[in-house]
Parts: sequence; structure tokens; C-alpha cells
Amino acid sequence: LINFNGSSSLLGSSSLNWRVMNDPVMGGSSHSSFSVNGGHAVFAGSCKIVWFLWAPGFCKVGTRSSTFPDASAWIDGGLHLTVKSSTPDYKGFKVDFSARNMPKPQGLIRHDYPAFKAGFELPPSASSGFVTVRVPFSAFSVDTSEYTGRCDTRDPLGLQHHCCSAAHPEVCPQAQHLASLTAMQVWAEGVEGDFDLEILSIQAG
Repeated sequence: LINFNGSSSLLGSSSLNWRVMNDPVMGGSSHSSFSVNGGHAVFAGSCKIVWFLWAPGFCKVGTRSSTFPDASAWIDGGLHLTVKSSTPDYKGFKVDFSARNMPKPQGLIRHDYPAFKAGFELPPSASSGFVTVRVPFSAFSVDTSEYTGRCDTRDPLGLQHHCCSAAHPEVCPQAQHLASLTAMQVWAEGVEGDFDLEILSIQAG
């Protein structure tokens, strides 16, 4: 789906525009940067406490495209992120994707377009070399909290969010969504701390 090493079979960094957004847009103080060189991208920064929420905010980088490959054949698989990190213990990494005909998530206020989002953790070995982390498509949910970025939490005003499951199939990605991808974002969200993520590629499989 995305690579930064020049492979012609995937969308390369030269064909996509990447945009960084941090929580200062909503009054926070988190900060991050994004750069591409040496065949990989670097997303790094610090996720800070949003003072009026008394909770960590977010940093994210994303891209939109009308030419993502059709990944619907892999609906029973997941996203494979090949990454490296000097902060493998950071627990706030997340990835999301959007598509045409997205289901509408709960809540009246959304700070971005609807997306299927899931968290991922890195093994300690990610500090010494690139590793591939698999995030099953069954772990993604369109119903994630604007406060935590997670699908298993309840908002301060009482709204309970739901993860993809047999009880809530309406929040799960479907093959039709993987066939019509329009955007992808990587996040550091909901966990205070410095983070560093080097990204070589993101693939479906």
C-alpha cells in the first residue's frame, strides 16, 4: 500500500503528500515532525497532556490518495507495518485507514473524517532493526473515542465505544472498504511521552 524505498509495486513517498497534525489544533501542546530520507520515513515527537482534559493528546501524520491498490483479497488478514523505533516501549502507536462509503461513527463531534483505527505495539527488537508488525483487520474499528483513540473506552459524557466483534459487526471494516481505500494515518495518541517511528512500508496481507 505504501513504501518509502522506491518499489514500483507500492505507492511511494514521491507520489503522496504527507500532512502532520498535532493536538495544538484543539488547545494541546504535543508536537511532531515527519521526514523521508534513506528509503524510509521518520515520524517523531512528543505526546503531551492536554491541560484542560488532564489526558494525553495526539500527534499524527497522514496521506490521502485515489490510487491505493485494491486490498480486499486480504480482508481476513491485516496490515503489516515494517518499522523501527528508538522508543519501542511507547504504547500509544496507532494506525488508521479510510475508504469510500464509510459507516458513520458515534458522537456529534469528530475532528477528522471517519476512519477504521487500531493500536499496535512494538517488540524490543524494533530498537535494533526493522521488524514487521501485523495488525489484523479484525482489530480495527470505526467507533474510536475522540478522547483516547481507543474503541474500548467510555467518554466523559457517557458515550461507550465499541470494538469490532460478533456483537458489533457494524464497526468492522469490510472487503468493500479495502477495495476503495482513500487515506491512511499513523498516530501517537492517548499515551504521554516521546516517540520515534521509522517506517519502511505498510502492506496488506
